Amino acid sequence: MIENPLTVGRGHSLVGSNPKITLMIKSIYNRKKYSFLLATVLFLSCSQKIALRKAQSHNLKQVENTVFALIPEKQLLQDSLPAERLKIELSDRTLFANWVSAGEEAKAFFILHGNGETVSDWRPLQAYLFSKGYSSFVFDYTGFGSSTGKPTVNNLNQDAIEAYKRFANLTNNAKERIAFAHSLGCSILLETANKYSPKPVKIVNHAGFSTLIEIRMARKMITDSSKKYFPDVWNGYKNIKKIKVPLYIIHSAADKTIPISMGEALAKSGGEKVRFLRLEKTGHNAVYLDPTDKMWLQIFSFITNNN
Repeated sequence: MIENPLTVGRGHSLVGSNPKITLMIKSIYNRKKYSFLLATVLFLSCSQKIALRKAQSHNLKQVENTVFALIPEKQLLQDSLPAERLKIELSDRTLFANWVSAGEEAKAFFILHGNGETVSDWRPLQAYLFSKGYSSFVFDYTGFGSSTGKPTVNNLNQDAIEAYKRFANLTNNAKERIAFAHSLGCSILLETANKYSPKPVKIVNHAGFSTLIEIRMARKMITDSSKKYFPDVWNGYKNIKKIKVPLYIIHSAADKTIPISMGEALAKSGGEKVRFLRLEKTGHNAVYLDPTDKMWLQIFSFITNNN
């Protein structure tokens, strides 16, 4: 409690009847009272911010423990695809990748796959790209497939940066480097693309979500009132504005996993540098499970003729 400096004892005046001194002491008293109130507000505000950060950190760990669908890598039958198995050694984990070269100067795809997938799932697309004269590199994130370690948002972002370094070393003479991402991979790519060196000449995102918070809200995992307690990670709206190379977004109206509205919203938020291709009948995973000329010639044309 702040005592009133104008009285002492049982209400006796400290200054008598001198009005100047009375005004001066009143001013000092009011300033002290204001300072106390301001300090209280600031203390409460800081406490709330600390509590919010703790809640966000806790919820991020909960999300990381549940959101990633980790499945073992499939054993594939022998085929004629000239695929090379690569290891990417990080300080506390090992990533595995498949590299298919169509020649030193061939255009090359750097691929970031989706959740619940492994490099073996992308073998059909690597074979298809090879048949069209493209090299391709696809890797498993931390904890995915045969890659070791615990998957976290930070680890997956770092995985992409380190994997791209290996890809860049393999494609020194490539005519063109294209970063291609699917679903979850789109968010990782938008988050990390500006850290790639040398930068890809274009970025292609297929069936990505807008933000981690929005996709979890769409699946009714969090509500509008509770979203502030979750960290704003993998925010495509923010990251897309930082991209410095041409960006192509592809989404299908038939996608039942991630709504096309998210792809459209992302494309709109990126402004004139973003091109959007709407597919009509392909499902969420058809781009790699069943690559056909009908789909991919449309994609090739889209990313080639819309610079």
